[in-house]
Amino acid sequence: MPRWTILHDADGLVVVDKPPGLETTGRTRDDPGGLECHLARALGRRVWAVHQIDRDTSGLVLFVRRKALVAEWQTRLRGATKRYLAIAHGRMASQTVEGALAYDDATRRWVVREGGKPARTDLEVLAATDVASRIEARPATGRTHQIRVHLAHVGHPLYGEPRYADPPCREHPRHALHLGSLSIDGRVFEAPVPDDLVQLAARLGIGD
Repeated sequence: MPRWTILHDADGLVVVDKPPGLETTGRTRDDPGGLECHLARALGRRVWAVHQIDRDTSGLVLFVRRKALVAEWQTRLRGATKRYLAIAHGRMASQTVEGALAYDDATRRWVVREGGKPARTDLEVLAATDVASRIEARPATGRTHQIRVHLAHVGHPLYGEPRYADPPCREHPRHALHLGSLSIDGRVFEAPVPDDLVQLAARLGIGD
């Protein structure tokens, strides 16, 4: 099983660094394949996820120890600043992508489409070569697959992107996206960049 780490546990809030390859909640609350279930077993009591990140996205996930706290922390999270590390194809320029997202039943994917749910992502390029860019992505909204769709929409899909790259990218075993920093109510939680993304960035010449 992928290894996960508790970064904070106080005042009813538990912050976990989730590895790639692990669902946040699983298909059901008692699914043994979900981080929520693993965390509950480790703590010896039930916990509730405040939000979710994709199975192959790594990084910060918030849980609470009481169900009554879920709505409160979801409200707080809407005002939080999330900073993701993304490694995308090609040399791109820093930009803000504003593209409404809608689910396409035919392709079973989220797409940028007029009339969809408003979505905005700020993309700051930290390093780039002709083949890749290391980006800090800051979503101003929290739509499903938002960063992945917006990067593909502007022609720079993530390395390892299986769904929104055409053809699917096989150059990395998972999509290169990590929620590394979350600023909420004056507090900042951080999760270190996992080794696979450090190594990928170095191989592409866009490491620190």
